[in-house]
Amino acid sequence: MSENDYRAKMRDRFTTFDVDGDGQVTADDFEAMARRVIDEFEVREGTPQASAIREGARRFFVGLAKATDSDESGSITESEFIAGAERRLRDNPEGFDAIVRPWAQSVIAIADVDGDGEVSVEEWGRALRAMGATEAGIKRDLKAIDRDRDGRVSLDEVIESALEFYTRERSRDSFASA
Repeated sequence: MSENDYRAKMRDRFTTFDVDGDGQVTADDFEAMARRVIDEFEVREGTPQASAIREGARRFFVGLAKATDSDESGSITESEFIAGAERRLRDNPEGFDAIVRPWAQSVIAIADVDGDGEVSVEEWGRALRAMGATEAGIKRDLKAIDRDRDGRVSLDEVIESALEFYTRERSRDSFASA
C-alpha cells in the first residue's frame, strides 16, 4: 500500500473520530461516540455496560493521543493523526492492540444481547453504524469480519480487522467517505 493510500484511509478515520466536525479529535469526540453506541443499544445510564464503554472510549482516546498528539495539547489535529498513525501505529500491531482492545471489548459487551461474548453480524452492523460507518462500508465490513463464517463476530475478529486496517495492507474501510 502506498503512503498516499495509507494517508487517505487515516484521513477517513480521522473524520469518523472527529464526531463534532471541528477539525480536532478530543476526549469529547470519543465520549460522543460512546454515547451513540449506548443510545443505539438502549443501555441505561449508570449501568456497568455504560460505564465500561465510557472507560473504553477514554482509554482509546488516551492511547491514541499518546501515539499521535505531538504537541500534547489534548486534541489531535488531522496532520498529527496521520503522522502519528504512520509513525507509531502502522508498524506496531501490539501497541495498537493495547489501545483498541478496551474499546472493542466494551462495544461487544453492549452489543452482545445474549451474553456469550460474541455478537451477531447484524448487531455488529448496528455498532458500526453507531460509530459512524457508512452503509456501504458496513456491508463490506460484515462480509470480511466474520472470518469463520459462523454468523457471529468475536473480539478476536474485531481486533484482527482493526489491526489489518491500521497496520497492514488493507484498503479503505467501512468508515471511508468515498
